[in-house]
Amino acid sequence: MKKVKIINSNDNNKNQLEEEIIWLLLYIMSIIHGLMCISQGILSSCITQIKKEFILSDEKYSMFGTVYGFGSLIGSFIFTLVIEFINHKNLICTMLTINCLCHFSFCLKLNYFSLIISRFFSGFASVFCYIYFPIWVDKFAIKNWVNFMQTTVQLSNTVGHILGYFIYLILGSKNWKYGFLTEIFTVICLVFIMVIIPNKYYDKDYRKEWNEIKINDSYENEKETIIKDIICNLPYILISLYRGNRLFIFVALDFWFSDYLQNSLMEKNPSIIFYSYSFTMVFSNLIGNILGGIIINKIGGTSSKYSFLAMILLQFLSVLFGIISSFTNSVLLFTILMSLYMCLNSASGIITITASFEVMPKTLTGTATGIYSLIVNLIAFLPAPYAYAFIKNLLGEGRYIIIALMTYGFFGGMELVIADIYMRVKKIKIHKEEKEEYK
Repeated sequence: MKKVKIINSNDNNKNQLEEEIIWLLLYIMSIIHGLMCISQGILSSCITQIKKEFILSDEKYSMFGTVYGFGSLIGSFIFTLVIEFINHKNLICTMLTINCLCHFSFCLKLNYFSLIISRFFSGFASVFCYIYFPIWVDKFAIKNWVNFMQTTVQLSNTVGHILGYFIYLILGSKNWKYGFLTEIFTVICLVFIMVIIPNKYYDKDYRKEWNEIKINDSYENEKETIIKDIICNLPYILISLYRGNRLFIFVALDFWFSDYLQNSLMEKNPSIIFYSYSFTMVFSNLIGNILGGIIINKIGGTSSKYSFLAMILLQFLSVLFGIISSFTNSVLLFTILMSLYMCLNSASGIITITASFEVMPKTLTGTATGIYSLIVNLIAFLPAPYAYAFIKNLLGEGRYIIIALMTYGFFGGMELVIADIYMRVKKIKIHKEEKEEYK
């Protein structure tokens, strides 16, 4: 009996140690996720100084965003090809190092072409991490903490943007390079810690899982079959399209917001513009992510029958507030209404991240998330900067631009409605078939 107790005690200690390492990795990945977004916040807040320092026109500066999106697009495609077969720890640590080197190039006096190449490879490398972190949570999350862990990783993205703006406020626009250097140094230190942690905490044996499926279910392990199964999963594709929809609007709003305040609402005070932008585009996004995490926990997780209804309601409410904001001439009221839009939209978006894992078999998670990222980069990050310019030239007045964007957001909500109906009809059909078999 004593021997059994000693074994149980050792097992408990082992399990506790494994849980502590998983928590440690969660916080390391969350911090890295946030740090990687510091540069985005700096590039958004220090536009004038960076353009002046590198002698860039508006068109050349906007190319940084487009090239970064193109790099992310290519990276997403490569991710779907290699994620099932390459050691995850080595892959992610390598990509983090490449991303740091790309950011370091911005601290040097390089020519424009070199900076463009740097932004391409930064987008290429960073997308591996953005895709992998949610997958890691889905694979390794501790029971009863899945939603908390997923929310923590996603919140760090917004926190990183906030840190970028905070560095701008503290150091000023002339010292923006210190923000890049802080990000680089901290990420490299965390990568060293990640390297020390054993492979088993990063990479569940995908090949073993595929072999078990092949033996038990006679499933052919071919890439074409895998991708076909993902593409034919209508709820997953609709969720991915919705996420691309909302991110397109977010990127477009990021370009449009301050321009709207200055030219449509005639607000010329730089401080008011800055605080209105920060509260609407940054803090409301953060609050929305927290709200989404609370809601999904209250309704019993994304496997709950209410999860899609919650997303749909949040999306349509956000669009309603967005449309109403176009009819006010008050900067304060406009900021409040757009903050409500951003908060509710972000809450809906955070739920879809874990919901996408629920509608896809566990063994397809890596490839499926890569395909999602491919879709999002193709319809959101890559076209949004130039699409905004096209919409602005076409519609002219700022009020029409926001109405057009909110209309697009309405169609995003309809994608969730179709996904919900499809899943409910499918469940009813399965229930009827099981009932007939039982008879």
